Amino acid sequence: MRTPIPLRGKFDCWNQGFDFCDLLLSICASGQTGDLRFRSPEAEKTVVIQSGRVVFARSSSADDRLGPYLLRTGKVRFDHLMDLTKFVTPTKRFGTVLVENHVLSPKDLVQGVIGQVRSIVLTLFTWPEAEYAFEAKDPEKETITLRIPAPKLVADGVRQVTSWRRVTGGIGSLDAVYQTNDGAEETASTADLEPATLELVSDLRGPKTIAEACAGSELSAFEVCQLLWAFRSLDWIAPVTELVPSLPVLEAEALSVEEEPVEDSDTEGLGSVLGKG
Repeated sequence: MRTPIPLRGKFDCWNQGFDFCDLLLSICASGQTGDLRFRSPEAEKTVVIQSGRVVFARSSSADDRLGPYLLRTGKVRFDHLMDLTKFVTPTKRFGTVLVENHVLSPKDLVQGVIGQVRSIVLTLFTWPEAEYAFEAKDPEKETITLRIPAPKLVADGVRQVTSWRRVTGGIGSLDAVYQTNDGAEETASTADLEPATLELVSDLRGPKTIAEACAGSELSAFEVCQLLWAFRSLDWIAPVTELVPSLPVLEAEALSVEEEPVEDSDTEGLGSVLGKG
C-alpha cells in the first residue's frame, strides 16, 4: 500500500523518501480535483488535476511559453516569433495570432498547446526539490486539455531524469529481482505506451534481475532502469521475496549415517589432542 504523502510541504527527493512521480500519483489516486502548485527558485508551476487526471499545466517560466516551445520543436520560425508576438494582447493569445496569420492551422495549434502543456508537466520530473501545495478547487475552464493517462506521463517523465542517483533511488537495490503484479499488463495495455515499454512489462511476467531485464530489452540499460523506476512507482512490479522455494525437510532416518567404530589407537590420539590423559 502506498504511503500517504502530505498535501503540502517541501518536496525533496534526496531526503524525504518520495519523488515527484510519487507525489503526483498520490494526488491522482485520491481522485480529487484541484491545483497542485510547485515553487522553486527557477519558476512557479501548476498542475491542474480533475477527478484524478492531469488535464492542464501552467508555468511562470518564459521557457515554457508557447512561442519558445513551438520554436524548439520546429513548428514556427524565428521570424514568426519576433514579428508576431507584438500582436499579443491580454485578450489575444500568441496561438490565436499564429492562426490568424496562417502560420498554424487550428488543428496544429491544438496539438502545439497539448505538447506545451505536456512539456510543462514533464519538466517537473527533473526538479529534485521544491515547495508544493495541493488546493482542492473547481478547475478553470480550458478550451484545450490533456487526455494523457497518468502511467504514460510517469513513463515519459522519468525518462527526462538523467541523475543515476535518483534512478537507483527509485528502483531500490540493484540486486533486486522484480516481477509484475496482478493486473499490471492489462493496465499497461491501455496506457498508450511505446511497444518497447510494453514488451518490458511483459518480460517481467517471470521473475527477472535488473541485469536480465536490461539484457532482454531493445532499450538501453539506462532506459530500462528508468522504466523500472516508473513501474515500481505505478505499483506494476514488486520485488520477489522468495525466488526459489525452500527444499522439503528430509526424514530423520534418511539423514542418519551408520557410525563406524573408532579404533583404540584413534581414541588415544584424540585424547592427546584435547589434552586429556
